[in-house]
Amino acid sequence: MNKTLFEMLKIVSPEIGLIKNFVGLLRMNGDPKLLGYGVLPLDVNYIRNNRSKHKELNYTVKGSGCGYNWEQALLSTTGEVIERYSSGFFDNSTLIISPYNNLKEEAIHPSQYALFHKKQYEDLNFQIKEFTENLEVTWTKTLDLTTGKEVYCPAQHIFLPFYNDRNIINLTTSTGLSSHSNIYQAILNCIYESIERDSFVMTWMQNIVPPKIKITHDIQSFINKYFSNNIEFHLFDMTYDIEMPTTLGFCVGESEYGKFIATAAASRSSYRESLEKTILELGQSVPFFRWQLEEKKDWNPQSFNQIKEFDDHPIFYQKRPDLWHVYDKFLTAKETKTVNFENKFEGDKKEEIRRIVQIFKDKNYNVLFKDLTTVDMAELGIYVVRVLVPQLLQLGGIYPYYYLGGKRLYEVPESLGYTAHDFDLLNPYPHPFP
Repeated sequence: MNKTLFEMLKIVSPEIGLIKNFVGLLRMNGDPKLLGYGVLPLDVNYIRNNRSKHKELNYTVKGSGCGYNWEQALLSTTGEVIERYSSGFFDNSTLIISPYNNLKEEAIHPSQYALFHKKQYEDLNFQIKEFTENLEVTWTKTLDLTTGKEVYCPAQHIFLPFYNDRNIINLTTSTGLSSHSNIYQAILNCIYESIERDSFVMTWMQNIVPPKIKITHDIQSFINKYFSNNIEFHLFDMTYDIEMPTTLGFCVGESEYGKFIATAAASRSSYRESLEKTILELGQSVPFFRWQLEEKKDWNPQSFNQIKEFDDHPIFYQKRPDLWHVYDKFLTAKETKTVNFENKFEGDKKEEIRRIVQIFKDKNYNVLFKDLTTVDMAELGIYVVRVLVPQLLQLGGIYPYYYLGGKRLYEVPESLGYTAHDFDLLNPYPHPFP
């Protein structure tokens, strides 16, 4: 057994474990040849100092994962639980409550955070406060990797969850969180995910159809190892101004629960690894749809505003095949791009971090790092980190609260020759990302 997995499994116990038990995702004949797991988690609200006054808002540590083998699947599942467990602990004595204007310590200016559009704040039903210099929030110390200096960042962007503020400026997500036995790989994974989400938000909201990747013999051979012939793949190169191979994928197929369209994306340091991750995530969707359709069998959304969490997004389209026209522009696009599927990244992880950080530094972006490793996870040899690039676009999980205020959403497409729509002409349809 993988040594790291052996250590991680020490958190599993039906009585006192962070994970009570693993639940295998049901796999049928014709499903992708992948393994996937979910968990029965511990209610960590009893051991955290970070609880909401409203029970319905208390955070549940969930976790799921898949892999091309059982070890990879369990590592993915357990790692996700660990990162979401550790990210909710903090030392109140290290936090500062203050408006930006009164903060004596160095901090990133509120205008640098890609949050919401002015028109969203003007909506009387919009319950998020605009992050301004005069708004009081809680700040936590981070390390800016572009300068090597300590800077303060709103705690709402770092800890998951964070309920202490009376002024809510952000609906914290797990983007940019990672756990790993190698801290440099954890940092890279955080950066990869942040770039992936930024590229996808830009693609979906601006109705961009990026170059469609030619499915060469090598790519098709890889797909054939895990998928049946009746699943159709559409892959795209979603690498924009940030030089990091980023791919988007859709797969179309049919199972006993009917036809489906799955969506996934990934950023990695090579196109091969990016595509392998995208294809893996697409494969996970098939049993995920089966489980979610049973869980939400009484959910029949008629309004976009009924989409209240990430998991609602892909199931929304399974429930609403009348809206599948949103995929047409991707499914009918012609394959024009050939990518290198031969080589994987084998370079030094620290040097790769330096390379990527320099890309952000050249754009005058910040790369904020926070070590969230708890004592118990450190004993297992696991690091948990958060990396936040404030200027990158975030992916929202609640339809009325999509992050549509970032400058990149409007400036980058135009700089690359795509049509850049203003706020009122952005794609009104919910994204299908889980």
